[in-house]
Amino acid sequence: MAASSVRARERGGLRPERRALTREQAEGLIEAAASPGAPPAEATDSGSGRRRRADQRTEVRDALVVLLLTTLGPRVSELVRANVEDFYTNDGVRYWRIFGKGGRTRDVPLPDVVAVALDAYLAVRAGGDGEKALLLSWRGRRLARGDVQAVIDRVQRQVDPGRRREVTPHGLRHTTATHLLADGTDMDAVRRVLGHSDLSTLGRYRDDLPGELEVAMGSHPLLRRRRGQAVQDDEAGPDT
Repeated sequence: MAASSVRARERGGLRPERRALTREQAEGLIEAAASPGAPPAEATDSGSGRRRRADQRTEVRDALVVLLLTTLGPRVSELVRANVEDFYTNDGVRYWRIFGKGGRTRDVPLPDVVAVALDAYLAVRAGGDGEKALLLSWRGRRLARGDVQAVIDRVQRQVDPGRRREVTPHGLRHTTATHLLADGTDMDAVRRVLGHSDLSTLGRYRDDLPGELEVAMGSHPLLRRRRGQAVQDDEAGPDT
């Protein structure tokens, strides 16, 4: 599905910013998050005009927030509830133990880029006095649900305008589901990543991709061997 891009369905009153990003928009956001601009030693707080110290900067944390939302699609409540101890390594793979709805937990492996962003953030995280929360404000307090949208918006400002579109945390959850499924990821695996108890729920988080039926039929799994044999025959030539 590499040539496809997402075109979200109209779902009643669902706001556009809650729908999945296109592949180009999602990649632009991930690139901006994975390569945050190096901040100067001092910067101006846009809200008050005061100067902020380098240790009050939040670019590395913001990068981690966006990468987690875009690639793993957690609920906002799960994200802000996360503690440092919820992330662990098993057999060389980093995992996030997510505490979800209904008291259910799920262990989700982190993509390498996200694991690197996590390590970068933990190296500069200014937690003190035994603070367990993973995501902290520059004052050292657990990030609130209402802060997450501001984080997304800050990273979006680094994206090229042609690839930028307003999106909510819930829209990034749609983005995760849509692109994992479009790439052929097993539906049950996607269900486990998102923390759904039922496969049928995935339908609410998946947006249509134009041309996906044509792509699927053009690479039918039951015909691949036959198509491969035809290619070999063509390459062999008429005299073999």
